[in-house]
Amino acid sequence: MDMETFKSHFMVSSSVAGETSDEKVCGDVRSLSIPGNHKEKIGYLGNGLDNFERLKSLNLSHNSLVCIEGLQCLKHLQNLNLYYNCIPSLEEVKVLFELPLLRYLDLRLNPLGKSDPYYRHFLVHNMISLRNLDGCPVKDDERKCAKRKYSQLRSRDNRQAFLDHLNMKLSLKNETNLIQRNHFAANHRSRTHSSSHQKPLTKPAALAQAENKQQGNYRKPLEELLDIMDKHWVGEKNLELNTNFLTQIVQILSMMENHITSQDAEVKTLKEEMGKLCDFVNVQEKEHKAEVEKVIADLEELNAQLRIAMEENVALRKDLLTSEKLQHKRQWRSNL
Repeated sequence: MDMETFKSHFMVSSSVAGETSDEKVCGDVRSLSIPGNHKEKIGYLGNGLDNFERLKSLNLSHNSLVCIEGLQCLKHLQNLNLYYNCIPSLEEVKVLFELPLLRYLDLRLNPLGKSDPYYRHFLVHNMISLRNLDGCPVKDDERKCAKRKYSQLRSRDNRQAFLDHLNMKLSLKNETNLIQRNHFAANHRSRTHSSSHQKPLTKPAALAQAENKQQGNYRKPLEELLDIMDKHWVGEKNLELNTNFLTQIVQILSMMENHITSQDAEVKTLKEEMGKLCDFVNVQEKEHKAEVEKVIADLEELNAQLRIAMEENVALRKDLLTSEKLQHKRQWRSNL
């Protein structure tokens, strides 16, 4: 059974009782109890609760609800019983965040209790008006603990997203540099007269080794630093007087400083190899320019020889025509 079917039954019963307006009947309801049984269970809400604008208490226990989309329209709801349903995850419960007056909520015996062990912290942190959850009162200490727990979980997620972003950015940068170098090498080879004598432009060995190490080297101390922050900082105390925290921070920063020093040496080596590579390219360009100039000179010489040969060919044709004419005249005279 869905909520629309129940609403139609409810409206028929109200009409028999003498009410005429559907909206008036639903709007006057303050408390509604629709528990399921072995014969009928509600599996879908839909728009069945849209007209229950003043509803304060709703019992939907022992049903088969997987999605509770449709409850967000009950802005005056204070008590909600969803005991023993089929709600699978916290994603389905987020519609309850739109109910500003909700104080009592029961989600026991739903699959989300097993799939997400932190669901109580999540709900207590995000639903400020909540005073009782699953039959247990929500105290201030629990709300502070939920805030701290949720902040740590969120900081871990943000940290992982930040590290993934850095990793992706570094990978894209390396790929871009490699594409640019390959493009430059391809253009240079296309300008060379003989590709068989051209040495291919390859990535320097130190550069390739540095790129392979770089992603793993910077990630470890940064993760350790963020782990220590999550462990010691709870959002309230000052960490300047925490000796244990400061000692670990100094060790990690020293590790990062040593790593930066080694990176400077690698950068220096890379610059030297790039300088050698530029010198090699300049030499190749000069050799290419000299070969091109030589080819142009050879072509000009061949062009001059071809022009002389063509002129000689024309002169020979003229001599041949003259000889043929003289021969014809001699034959004509001998025949006379």
